Amino acid sequence: MALKCFILENAPEQEVRHETVQKAVQEYLNDETVQVVYSEKGAPSLQGCEPPKFLSVTTTGDKMLVVLQDTPVGIDGEYLPRCEKSKADFLLMAERFFSGEETEYVRDGASIGEEKLRFLKVWTRKEAYVKCVGKTLADFPSFSVVENGKLLSRLGAVAICKFSIAFDGSENYLFAIAGI
Repeated sequence: MALKCFILENAPEQEVRHETVQKAVQEYLNDETVQVVYSEKGAPSLQGCEPPKFLSVTTTGDKMLVVLQDTPVGIDGEYLPRCEKSKADFLLMAERFFSGEETEYVRDGASIGEEKLRFLKVWTRKEAYVKCVGKTLADFPSFSVVENGKLLSRLGAVAICKFSIAFDGSENYLFAIAGI
């Protein structure tokens, strides 16, 4: 199965998001017995799907992207206008959550705006990677998606890249995907 991506409306209520994902997956697979379930850490997976399929979800802004494929996959995204208005210290967050090389990559941004964008590029790639391999935010400092001042396209057997998809307003979003 090739990668399937659903672009859905985000909702503030977790129950509504769950129902939306459940319905989209069941309709696509044409199987109402397939259930979306969540681990203790909140990672979604499919139950009752043969052969097994892998699922990842990201919610940001008013969009929810859901990806589905035969091999492990992770997706993450950020709504850029929210981040542009943020008064958060992105360099300080990089120092807390990122490796030294990733922090240097963020610091090398020519302006505050570039620093934020570099932070988001690293963050979305790290988040997509941990979703793909079953790790968590706590694992962020243990690996780097930057080498020699450049974003990596692969971490071991896992490919990581920017994920571009067209929808109304897509220019306001930054997505990254990781998969085996």
